[in-house]
Amino acid sequence: MEAGGMVASTSSMPFWLRTNQFGIVPLSAPVVTLRAYLVKSYARPDNMTAPKKWDWGFGINPVVNAGKTSQVLLPEAYLKGRFRALELYIGRRRELIGLGDSTLSSGFIIWSGNALPVPKVQLATTGYVPLTFLWSFLAINAGYAHAWYNVDYIKGAYLHQKYLFGRFGKPNWVVKAHIGVNHQVQWGGQADFLRNFPDRADADGRLPSSLKAYAAAVTGLIPSDWQTTDITAFDLYSVGNNLGSYDAGLEVDTRQMTFLLYHQHIFEDKSGLMLVNIPDGLTGLSWHRKNLMPATGRFRVNRVVLEFISTLDQSGATFYVPNSIYQGQDNYFNHAQYQQGWSYKGRTIGTPFIAPRTDFRPETQPLGQNFFPNTRVAVWYAGAEGQFLNGINWRLRTSFSRNYGSFVGEYPSVLNQFSALLSAQVPLPHLPGTVLTASLALDQGQMYVNTIGGFLSVKKNW
Repeated sequence: MEAGGMVASTSSMPFWLRTNQFGIVPLSAPVVTLRAYLVKSYARPDNMTAPKKWDWGFGINPVVNAGKTSQVLLPEAYLKGRFRALELYIGRRRELIGLGDSTLSSGFIIWSGNALPVPKVQLATTGYVPLTFLWSFLAINAGYAHAWYNVDYIKGAYLHQKYLFGRFGKPNWVVKAHIGVNHQVQWGGQADFLRNFPDRADADGRLPSSLKAYAAAVTGLIPSDWQTTDITAFDLYSVGNNLGSYDAGLEVDTRQMTFLLYHQHIFEDKSGLMLVNIPDGLTGLSWHRKNLMPATGRFRVNRVVLEFISTLDQSGATFYVPNSIYQGQDNYFNHAQYQQGWSYKGRTIGTPFIAPRTDFRPETQPLGQNFFPNTRVAVWYAGAEGQFLNGINWRLRTSFSRNYGSFVGEYPSVLNQFSALLSAQVPLPHLPGTVLTASLALDQGQMYVNTIGGFLSVKKNW
């Protein structure tokens, strides 16, 4: 159980207090929050017992917020089962998709943990699984999911997901290489506003939702007899809102520490698939210490992450490129059929630095009509965590961004934004399993309202 509250010098919640929190922190302050966690994990084998072939678990995480914004949320409610290294789960679960530092990243480029989890059914491996017939030189991490993308502006929509990552190098090798891809598609649904756009949907505002449309969403291939199906001329380029990333990384794993250099290359159409939009994406370097025993001195750093995000290229400033099969002006996360683009319940699903217009201060909102008005960004991020005073854990996040608007709505001048957060977790020695968390956050710049805010909570674990 956790109980806490957040306050700010204005009515706006600071960026790093609300970002990558799976949609449970409102955009406005103040707020009092109560959170409960009930989890049954898979059994952990010890040195005397072998791991179970079959196992199961569940999780439920209700959240109640009261204040300027009052909410009752359920970011996690799932049931899972495992056979060896293969898992099936149904429900909502907190997760990230991509190759990088999942502990301290600024937010993965496509699936960052910034929005409320989408309910789905997923079949996947439980992490990397070495292929023994290849002498464990190659290990794979794969998943396939179908999700129900129900939001206010479009009903009955779906989300298709799949990912495949490969790790090259035996588990005990010092140097290993990683490569992978993930593919996401919003598809189907019915929206009244689409009735005004007969080129984007049928007369009733319905989007393709047949089995042929699902096959086209999964494969990216349009059936040859599309004119006899519910696929419209608008969908001939691709069915639904397609996006994803190519990921690659190099890992150096020693007895004392691990380094990971990684890149997540964003794509939304054929130009991105063919790397025309290089260098857009997220590049990061992570270092962490393996020995995490309580520090014997006064101060210790356990993990450092440096990241750079660029979405400036977008395959060029022109949508139609003569004599080319590729289009430019990718305008990431926006979509003509899905009015709120790559978002869920009003929050960005991908990197939080491409944010909905409602997140920004009023003077940045009128430019353009897109749900995401600021898609061309350059971001520098640094994060660190560690211990001091023999047991107090600390964490620092800082980000500086330069924001250009978009090719269809460019800002008159580049807007700069700095945001930071410093937090500490203090175990209470006379209350076993109880931790006090205190955070201080700052926004200073031209994108968000300048504000200082804080979070204080007490959490008890049993």
